[in-house]
Amino acid sequence: MESNEKLSQSVKNLVHKNEVTIVKAIGELKESGQPAIPILIEALKEEGSLRNIAAAVLGEFGPEASEAAPTLAALLKSESEDTRMAAALSLMRIGDGSLPSLLDVARNTEGPPCFWASWAISWIEPSKIDRHMYECLKDVQENSSEMVAPFAAEEAIGKIIAMQLKNK
Repeated sequence: MESNEKLSQSVKNLVHKNEVTIVKAIGELKESGQPAIPILIEALKEEGSLRNIAAAVLGEFGPEASEAAPTLAALLKSESEDTRMAAALSLMRIGDGSLPSLLDVARNTEGPPCFWASWAISWIEPSKIDRHMYECLKDVQENSSEMVAPFAAEEAIGKIIAMQLKNK
């Protein structure tokens, strides 16, 4: 088992200027398994690129990282679009274990937090999308000036429609 000190150093290396060091750090964290998850969750408290990369790496653990879901879901309310996207992608990759946190954000927020929570839900379990979430996705698809969000909205709406067609 890796020591916490070594895992903490691997987390710090996630924002190294050298790509080889970053890739190695991601590999070390993934290889160490469950012990890396609390350290990555702690890194979510940081600002900037370390937070975003830690969020993305948590998604690499899939369902094993379910304990990170509430913290990641809180990041959907971030001012940073990059942070919201990294958190949403990781929550989607965590899967079912993130649904309670995602549903809470999607039902109780508007704008980008609702959008990214709804996007992740559409990938995990599109049958959970309610009218409020669908309207949030549709609004972003039709009115967003962001670069990625309109395409993500279209993708999510496609998942919802495909599920509805499949169930008919």
